[in-house]
Amino acid sequence: MYATRDDLVGRFGDMAVGQLESMHDDGLLATTNALSDATEKMNSYLSIRYKTPLNKTEHLKLVCCNIARYLLYMNDATGEPEDRYKEAITWLKDVSAGRANVTFAEPLSPAEQQSTYIKPAVPIGDSYRGQVFGDDVFDKMPSIK
Repeated sequence: MYATRDDLVGRFGDMAVGQLESMHDDGLLATTNALSDATEKMNSYLSIRYKTPLNKTEHLKLVCCNIARYLLYMNDATGEPEDRYKEAITWLKDVSAGRANVTFAEPLSPAEQQSTYIKPAVPIGDSYRGQVFGDDVFDKMPSIK
């Protein structure tokens, strides 16, 4: 995991973390699950450009804590926790798109990068040659009015 309960307490205070944990039947388990879920969410974005898990950095801890805190609110977070969550997700999207980097992380080589193309399991048709239909083809089709 990119962050621990101690990291959460260090960033938001023992009282704030305790209040979030009190919303759950098993607060410590809820915190552990939120941190684990936040790490998995982060890896889903980071793995596009980096081999995960990455070495912990302060920024990765911050992002993980912000996501975990939002998750501990049980989807009722508004205001500052929600803003921090959205900022974290935006940064992760920027990393996966190549607009931001993770400090001290080695990017995947082009051969290691995952392809987004998924080959269809079943052929589309005998006459299909991969062309894209243009307006000229659609103009010849009957109109539905």
